[in-house]
Amino acid sequence: MPGTIPRRNNLTLIRLVLALIVLAKHCMDSSASPVFLGVKGFFDSQDAVCIFFFISGLLVTASYERSPTLRDYAAKRIIRIFPLYLVAVIGAALILSLASALPAARYFTAPAFWKYIFWNILTLNFMQRTLPGVFEGNPLNSSVNDPLWTVKTELFFYACLPLICFVAGRIRGRGGKNLFLAALYVSSFIYRYLCRKLSVVLGLPFLFPLAMEAPGYIGAFVLGMLCFFNFGILERRLPSRLSSACFAGSLALVLLQGLGLLPRIPDSIKYLLLACICFYAAFSLRFLNGLSRMPDCSYAIYLFHYPLLQWMISRGLFVNAPWLSLCLCAALTFVLALAVTLLEGRLRASIGGRKHLRKQPNIVTLP
Repeated sequence: MPGTIPRRNNLTLIRLVLALIVLAKHCMDSSASPVFLGVKGFFDSQDAVCIFFFISGLLVTASYERSPTLRDYAAKRIIRIFPLYLVAVIGAALILSLASALPAARYFTAPAFWKYIFWNILTLNFMQRTLPGVFEGNPLNSSVNDPLWTVKTELFFYACLPLICFVAGRIRGRGGKNLFLAALYVSSFIYRYLCRKLSVVLGLPFLFPLAMEAPGYIGAFVLGMLCFFNFGILERRLPSRLSSACFAGSLALVLLQGLGLLPRIPDSIKYLLLACICFYAAFSLRFLNGLSRMPDCSYAIYLFHYPLLQWMISRGLFVNAPWLSLCLCAALTFVLALAVTLLEGRLRASIGGRKHLRKQPNIVTLP
């Protein structure tokens, strides 16, 4: 049986830090300001993607194990994801009419406006990323909210988890279950390799980006599942010195590679290093527990930061004061996210949804 995840942990703090790292990375990339060239390497959103999915695998598996029925599990996932997501999609489409180069009558009747709402509500934002007349002069792209792509990835994981648990439950012994999950982890990187290889061999370029779709990321999610099912061993039975050494070694390798002092670490190995860092930071650095009592607003930061960033870029703020604009974007997004998160919690409680107020894992944002 898996161990129980302690309530006193640093996962909320870790998710907040990851969300702010992704926000900073998007500011540096989307603004195309040369001021950020020297520091962009310190903000690796690919690593943040991995850690977000790892945390999701750990906590969503725990949620599934606590759920009495599959229906209850699905309801908790839907309530966690969609209310704020729909606010982000529809709210941006309405508010950004004020930023459009088109008059309101043409904006709201343009096919692109309705396509944006339709496809993004279905979490298929790659079908329509832009709104008519909005952000057309931005240097990188005119997308309204590119990070929304990860919602469909997370929903894919949620749908796969009951099936994975069902198969694992039919395997006798902890070792057999671990081997099954390890095989899924390896298959995620085999999928990546095949997509990239076949795109070259068969001359089908559309296969290359498919390597980083949901099956290519499920390895990080499965790592979280592995940690949940072996939580008692990892958290209680490993010698503290061994855990500290693994954490320090993993952190050193990741930092040295990020600074360019080591060759690129393959993702199949780097994900293991990042999982080790996250697990130790979450459950062994107990002196940080007090900072994790804040409301978990990292999901809201993920949902709302990109449209605000694109608007600030369109107004030329990053041209005149890039660092000040980055800090302003982070501050405004944090205040908005915190307010929306608190409001959402009160609304859930007021309609009898108090049982859904337990902390749930957040999703990752687009690298």
